Amino acid sequence: MKSIPTKLTFIPKSKTFKINPKHTRYHADPIAKRDIASSIARRTEARSHRILTKKVESAFARSTLKSSKSNQFANLVRKKNRALISAFALSKKRGMKSLEKTSKKLDVNIKKFEVQEQGSRWNANMATRLSASEAKALGFPPKEVSADMKAFYAGQKPLALAKRYRKTLSRVYAQPKSWKKRKEVVGLWRGKIKTELKQAQIDRQIFRNTTVQKLTGTRTFYRKGGKKVTKEDWKTIWSPELKQDIHTKRWIRTRFPDKK
Repeated sequence: MKSIPTKLTFIPKSKTFKINPKHTRYHADPIAKRDIASSIARRTEARSHRILTKKVESAFARSTLKSSKSNQFANLVRKKNRALISAFALSKKRGMKSLEKTSKKLDVNIKKFEVQEQGSRWNANMATRLSASEAKALGFPPKEVSADMKAFYAGQKPLALAKRYRKTLSRVYAQPKSWKKRKEVVGLWRGKIKTELKQAQIDRQIFRNTTVQKLTGTRTFYRKGGKKVTKEDWKTIWSPELKQDIHTKRWIRTRFPDKK
C-alpha cells in the first residue's frame, strides 16, 4: 500500500521544512484535481505535438534539398501532410494517456467529452449532455428516428397517401356495377385523391419558393395511350433544410448563396 504524502517536507541542505505539493494535490477538491490532471495532459500533448511537428518539418526540408526531380515535390508535400496528421493524432493519444494516468494517481474521475453514442442529445452546455440511454431513462423522445418511424412518416406524405387511395379505388372499380353504393364510394375516394394531390402541389410550390432551383433540362416520354409528355428537370442548388455537423453533433441551417 502506498504511503500518503506528508504535509511538510524536510530539506537537509537548508534544514528547513516546506509544504509538500504532493500533499496539497492529494487533499485538494475534486474539481481542482481534474484541473491539475487536465493541465498536465495539455502540457504533455503540446510538448509532444511541438517535438513531432519539428521532426516532420526537418525531415521535409532535408528531403526537399536531396530531391533532384521537380515532380517529386508534390509527393513530398502529401507525405508531409499525412505525417503531420499522424503526429497530431499521436499527440492526442499521449495527452489522453497522461490524463488517465494522472487522474488515477489523484483518485478522480476523468473529465472528457468524446464522440457520444448514437442518438445522444447535444447541448451547448457541455455539462448537460445526455446520452441516448439517459434520454430514454428520463422519458425524452429519441433524437435518431428509427427506420420504421421514417417509413411511417414517409407514408403520411400527400403523394404516398394518394397512391394508397388509388389502390383502394381500383378495388372499388372491381366491384360489380349492380352495387348500389358503388358510385358513392368511388366519389368519396376520388375526392380524397384530389385533396391529397392539391396538398402535394402546395407543398411543392412552397419548396420551390423557399429554395434555389436550377433548370437542368427537359425530358420527353409517352404515357399509356400514346400521349406525349414533356417535363422539366430541376436541381436544388440550395435548400433551407437543417444539416448536422458530424463532429459537433450540432444542427445548422444551410446558408443562402449570397451570404458568407
